[in-house]
Amino acid sequence: MVDWLSYLSQMAVIRDASSLAQQYAQAVTEYAAATHVWLIAPEQCGRKLGVVNDLPSLAWQVNEFSHPFSHVLQSTKPMILDDESLVYWQQNNDFEQLTQVVSHGQSVLVMPLPPAHRRIEMMLVIVSNATQLAQLIDDNHWQNFSKVFIEQWRIIRELRVESQQKHQLDDSIKQLKQDERKTELAFELSNQLIGQSEPMQKLRQQVATAAQSELSVLIQGDTGTGKELVAQAVHQISSRSHRPFVAINCAAIPENLLESELFGYEKGAFSGADTSKQGLIADADGGTLFLDEIGDMPLALQAKLLRVIENKSYRRLGGSDEFQVDFRLVAATHVALKQRFQQGDFRQDLYYRLNQFPLKVPALSQRKTDIEPLCRYFIAQYNQVHQTHVVGMRYAALDAIKHYDFPGNVRELKNLVEFACAHTADHCEIEAEAFAERSLTNESHQDIHHQTNENSDFENIIDLKQAVNEFEYDVIRSRLASFDGDRAKAAASLGLPKRTLAHKCQKMEID
Repeated sequence: MVDWLSYLSQMAVIRDASSLAQQYAQAVTEYAAATHVWLIAPEQCGRKLGVVNDLPSLAWQVNEFSHPFSHVLQSTKPMILDDESLVYWQQNNDFEQLTQVVSHGQSVLVMPLPPAHRRIEMMLVIVSNATQLAQLIDDNHWQNFSKVFIEQWRIIRELRVESQQKHQLDDSIKQLKQDERKTELAFELSNQLIGQSEPMQKLRQQVATAAQSELSVLIQGDTGTGKELVAQAVHQISSRSHRPFVAINCAAIPENLLESELFGYEKGAFSGADTSKQGLIADADGGTLFLDEIGDMPLALQAKLLRVIENKSYRRLGGSDEFQVDFRLVAATHVALKQRFQQGDFRQDLYYRLNQFPLKVPALSQRKTDIEPLCRYFIAQYNQVHQTHVVGMRYAALDAIKHYDFPGNVRELKNLVEFACAHTADHCEIEAEAFAERSLTNESHQDIHHQTNENSDFENIIDLKQAVNEFEYDVIRSRLASFDGDRAKAAASLGLPKRTLAHKCQKMEID
């Protein structure tokens, strides 16, 4: 005789659905002298039925009536299948596989749970003799026990849903905090990575994301775009900001000295090594190692660097002792490293190890709207360093440099502004004449400026606003003609966002 009270006590403390199903199946097996007991329940999607306590590979469509489970779901009444009845359902492959363990003379009971209830939570499938199964259906003790089981099943399911919802909420809050932190970090970088253009806003977001990881960063961009500033920004807002930022230009150090600079050396390692010296890799322990112009690193040294990155250990030049080191690697290059390794000039495995988090620094020609804030920043820097009081830059001067292509990027702009500051008196603004000795204006702009001076009759102008609009109309049409109607190129050549030029074209009815 089954000790229902003992089983009830055991089930009451179970909080795992699988364990609860096993406990219930064990009680049913004992009571019904069953050889096999399965619990069939809807899967999470609600469209399929699966075995809860065994055979997870078997499944049945809820609305497919080639198996008896759909019929029991619809009728909410138990079904006993004898030898002859089982033959009828063998056309369903999964049901045939489930019941192939049924011996001759045994029957199969498909019982809805909870018993005598319109809302079915699951189905109980029992393999036993017909007499035992018939007694089970009418047994009040077993029915009450099954109701307790179903109620406990519901509680566990609700707890599981609540737990999933809590985890989802926690994940959402965590993601929200991460996004807020990235926004805060990106805002902090606005004083270091100057500009509000779309490329710069995107770059600051990417730098903030990179800083929150421990991935190796590869910064790519043209000469003068500020790759080292980006590397410093990654370090300064990372968890390693309190540790050293060690930078080395691989192109500026002779090949025979670069290895000793990076790894250090032991006394007597080479002629002139009178004492041992710690290398830059050791100096960067706990912090960030920045390798500028990594594309110029010799192939032999690339192999040693790869070993350090992967094993976090190195040897000094001329030594045999292994030193452990922990640093974040940030590398930069103005060359196409992927093309270099395809040519055999750079290790492919090192390239992929460096390129875990790629950052692309835009050229100044791609963000001309940032020229004005950059000029203000460089003027303020110049004033602070030289104790001067250059007030700012006149519009004509700013307009002149906005039409320049700046092949040297931000570095060239900085040098140009400092040159102009040196030719400007205190408490005055930089005039266009300050750039007189520098060839800045593009030919197309020169032609327009020359044309304006030659062909305009300024004395006859009586409506300045109309004259300005007409001039702007002529300039835009001329520039569009120069670029065969390509508004993106015309806008870039005029230092305008594409959307602004499109608006002006619409307003002036320029096709």
